[in-house]
Amino acid sequence: MSRSTTHTLTCPCGEVFTSTTYEYVNVAQNPRLRYIVLAGLINVSTCPACGRRAAISTPFIYSDPEHDLLAYVHPRSDAPQEARLLILEKLRSVYMDVADAQEQQNSLSENNGNGGRTISVTPSQAREMPPLQVVFGLDQLNVLINGVLSPQERLGKLALSTQSRNEAERGQFLDIARKLASEMDCNVEVEDMPDEYTVWLYGSRRQIGALMRELAPGG
Repeated sequence: MSRSTTHTLTCPCGEVFTSTTYEYVNVAQNPRLRYIVLAGLINVSTCPACGRRAAISTPFIYSDPEHDLLAYVHPRSDAPQEARLLILEKLRSVYMDVADAQEQQNSLSENNGNGGRTISVTPSQAREMPPLQVVFGLDQLNVLINGVLSPQERLGKLALSTQSRNEAERGQFLDIARKLASEMDCNVEVEDMPDEYTVWLYGSRRQIGALMRELAPGG
């Protein structure tokens, strides 16, 4: 399963709030995380008071077993070459240790009663680890992800907006959008501007297409 840490942050506006940082993203366990990554919102804190965003510069592992994709993601696309080589060497060592441990586990056997040895391997043990890829920056990761997804699995987004400045009406608008997103298993992101209040719903193109059909007149 995915691993994350909750941090308490203080915004320059003075607001104190909590934010979640992921060290390991497993989209098999939580498919919504794939689209948070593709939207560029993984490990990004958003102040609930003023809407200010800040990226939390934390490396993480991205795992998508269904598409045989395993990647170590360094948050900085401008990391110097020397730093990249050190990271690659360290990861190569760690990866080989993990692969060796898995190989030893898969080779566990038991006596078959006739002096021979019978291999006993569970399906999860038999599954081979995909090659570890190393990327620098979310843009490189998105290229990898989109390369293994079908067109209908790629990121889709839909904006719902109102020009009402009434806080109660905006709150009601957000509640409706969240209900729609929950029904379609999509994510929600808010842009709160003085003259316009926009709620972005995002998920797979398949999900967003289905949502648009629901919202269409007579849908």
